[in-house]
Amino acid sequence: MPFNDDLYIRRMRIFLIDDHQMFSEAMKTVLNRILPACETELFSRPEDALVRLQHQKPDLIVLDLEMATMSGVDLLRVLPQHSEAIPVLVCSGNLTAENIALIRNAGASGYMRKTESIEEVKTAIEAVSAGKPYPEDFHCETSAPENSVLSRRQLAILTLMKAGMSNLDIAETLYLSPNTIKTHIRLMYNTLDVTSRVECLNKASSLGLI
Repeated sequence: MPFNDDLYIRRMRIFLIDDHQMFSEAMKTVLNRILPACETELFSRPEDALVRLQHQKPDLIVLDLEMATMSGVDLLRVLPQHSEAIPVLVCSGNLTAENIALIRNAGASGYMRKTESIEEVKTAIEAVSAGKPYPEDFHCETSAPENSVLSRRQLAILTLMKAGMSNLDIAETLYLSPNTIKTHIRLMYNTLDVTSRVECLNKASSLGLI
């Protein structure tokens, strides 16, 4: 598949979210080589990328799966709550069938392994930037889980609670008022029959919600 030359000349902003510094720096070098006009921002913590998203929207997010604070799947579950859809290309060294299913259900645009060649990196970026899946047989599913007792927004709030964010931080991240967050949390407490944040997270974990 030929690489789209338009990507060479179009200015792109890419968020690269990966807590492995050596890989991040190497990938940034690759991206600058294949996309000379791109600006790549590195984030070792998904939470920092969420803060940055309040002020700057990238054209593409390249995302690792396994990180110390918030996983890539968790971030994928939060991103749809933002007003603008951003294509996400998962780049991981642990793309098991189970993980591929998780990122598909969480709304990723595509995936590639960290061992891919530079040519494959170009092909993957070309595809997801054009709104196509990568690989070709990968298709995201963004509907709410059928077995979930919580709404997709409540699941996003729950995910940020798990990451240790305060109600105010969650409100800022999701562009909602603190009162709206409090209302959702109260509804989650009622649904899960709990009375505290710790109980809520433990019950959600036991139900496989987080």
